[in-house]
Amino acid sequence: MKEYIQAVITILALVNPLVCVAIFSDCVQNIPAEQKIKEALKALTAIGAVLFASALFGMAILKNFGISMAAFSCAGGGILAWIGANMLTPGQNDSTGNGTAQPSETSLSPLILFAASPGTITAVITISAAHGSHTLPITAIAGVVIALAVLAAALLFTARFSKGQKEKSGTRKMISSYMGVLIIAMGVQFVMTGISEFSK
Repeated sequence: MKEYIQAVITILALVNPLVCVAIFSDCVQNIPAEQKIKEALKALTAIGAVLFASALFGMAILKNFGISMAAFSCAGGGILAWIGANMLTPGQNDSTGNGTAQPSETSLSPLILFAASPGTITAVITISAAHGSHTLPITAIAGVVIALAVLAAALLFTARFSKGQKEKSGTRKMISSYMGVLIIAMGVQFVMTGISEFSK
């Protein structure tokens, strides 16, 4: 039971539903509630696919391509830093120029790349390797299932009850910028961790 609790806490902390909700709200703020729910389900499907694939095949995939965990951490950290930098850019989601985004223009790539970040993938792979005494990495799968359930509840609640707004308020801009800085810091940390592993 202790292994399961540790797995759930680790994966849930790295997925970080609170930050995911902030990113999701920023991406879909100007589309109808029904479309927000559809976009949330699409994002959850993509995140779930990545994390389950990581639990089941992650280590084998990296080995087959000759990619070390350190190299994966460096590359993924760079992607996270890029996502955070985009969050600091005002008006990044207003692609029509008038502050109104069309549903077809909505991109949830920042959300997916954050929730299924290299840190999360690395944690899932590590848990799978550490607790792989069974045919299936049950511990990692259980952690992913519970983390996805919490994330789904948070995103669907936000999609159902949040209201779109034409422009970001000062508070919203500040929160978005703060989240962007946190994500950049996480990306830098992953890069530094990878470099540290290379130097050993």
